[in-house]
Amino acid sequence: MTELGSPSPDRAAAPVPSALARGRAGALSAAYSGLVCDLDGVVYRGVDAVPGAPEVLRRLTAHGMAIVYATNNASRLPSEVAEHLVSLGVPASAADVVTSAQAGAAELAASFPRGSRVLALGGPGVAAALREVGLTAVPPEAADAGAPVAAVLQGLGRQLRVRDFETAARHVTDGAVWVATNTDATLPVEWGHAPGNGAYVALLAQATGREPLVVGKPYAPLYQASVDRIGTRPEATLAVGDRLDTDIAGALSAGLDAAWVLTGVHRPSDLVRQPELGPPTWVIGALTELEQPYAAVLASADGFSCGGGYVQATQSGLEVAGGSATPVELVRAGLAALLDRTARGLLEPEDAVRVAGELDAWLDGSPPQ
Repeated sequence: MTELGSPSPDRAAAPVPSALARGRAGALSAAYSGLVCDLDGVVYRGVDAVPGAPEVLRRLTAHGMAIVYATNNASRLPSEVAEHLVSLGVPASAADVVTSAQAGAAELAASFPRGSRVLALGGPGVAAALREVGLTAVPPEAADAGAPVAAVLQGLGRQLRVRDFETAARHVTDGAVWVATNTDATLPVEWGHAPGNGAYVALLAQATGREPLVVGKPYAPLYQASVDRIGTRPEATLAVGDRLDTDIAGALSAGLDAAWVLTGVHRPSDLVRQPELGPPTWVIGALTELEQPYAAVLASADGFSCGGGYVQATQSGLEVAGGSATPVELVRAGLAALLDRTARGLLEPEDAVRVAGELDAWLDGSPPQ
């Protein structure tokens, strides 16, 4: 990476990728009346809060923002999630939490009569969601007692044993309807990333030769239920999440604007590696930036600028004139530069991914040199 002087005027400016071209002079949150907020990797990692997240959520709530927390993590009860949030200083109740387990239970309740037996393969949140809609939640150890189970609802459960998955595999093989709450491959925790529900769904799929119906993100129903819960309209509601393939894709499919927050699983290089996962409506470094103006990306002759900084992508790396830009503003400009050059065939995809590692490093505290 090299330091630039002023941009060269000798060729026509490239168009800015549409998702990065928007800006806002006032606070980003002021453009919306409702917020659908992801949890893991956005509000907390494991048991610990993402720095600054509780404070901004308190302020947004105090200023009248309607907030609901939508999570693909089906292992816990909504009341437990709310207690966790309150312990971190976030105002929340069970009614403010919508889980993928609830979305899965609703799907099954629409297909089977009340009282139908469903194997609850997951944490307490899976069984509770089934009971809420009038279905009989059957633990794996009791699945072979009584009438056959009509379905299997699979969500994350850290207490599950190998024999529990064997029981589920047998019933799925025998024809039980199989619904998975989500297919997140990993789960952010204090020390890094643990296997998520998607890893265990893949295990069952490999064993049975079948694929489940997936009801959580990136599919629209979880977001639609969240918007219904807070009583806003999709176009007036902002979704915030850290995963491009679930949070962002799900929000956009449900007609919501989506803010991709870079405190969780996906990094800038992930969007460059798989540009089809985007584009998000907004790119922010942390929830705190919801209270700040949002600088748009502007095209110049050789590269892209954002918030007073300038980035040009080349085969050898990113050339930067940092100016007064924040790290995330430089990341936006860098993303625009890499996505533009790759789309126009001026940079090979593998080279773009390699160079995008510099954007990840900026977020991790290594400033442009």
